[in-house]
Amino acid sequence: MQAVQICCKAAVNLDLADLTPLQGDLKELSHANFQKLKQSILRHGITFPFFVWQDDGKNFILDGTQRDRVLTRMAEEGFHIPALPCALIGAKDKREAAEKILLISRQYGRMTEESLDEFLAENDLSFLELADELELPSIDDAYFGDPNEFSAAGEDGQGRLDQKKPVTCPECGYQFVP
Repeated sequence: MQAVQICCKAAVNLDLADLTPLQGDLKELSHANFQKLKQSILRHGITFPFFVWQDDGKNFILDGTQRDRVLTRMAEEGFHIPALPCALIGAKDKREAAEKILLISRQYGRMTEESLDEFLAENDLSFLELADELELPSIDDAYFGDPNEFSAAGEDGQGRLDQKKPVTCPECGYQFVP
């Protein structure tokens, strides 16, 4: 039986069966992203602790619901899931815990293609090696393609490519479409 590797430490370690999702269907997990997360877990193990709010003898997941979904399926497939590292997050009640789920989900900084390129270069990383594990919604889908792979323009893109742009004469300023 293959075991999932744990690559971090936290306040407590809890069994998967002892974790209770709190966010419900706040976020969807597409099949493609399920596979990316599973690949990430298989390659890197559990590298970040779950954020858990403890109340009335239950361990409610504030951050880690998608990992919980993937690990539950992996357990059904026969993987051994050891006790999981959990950071304990305080909240006075369920309402405050739910607010903290939204706080965890926020994203103040925004990644751009330029900042991603710079980060990859500075750290000698290859995006193509990581693409199967990442979901970066702020980056245009075209970025994720293999630069050596040609793909035809879509209908909208082709229409834009077919439009000729006016040329301006640098001497007299006359504009014409070739």
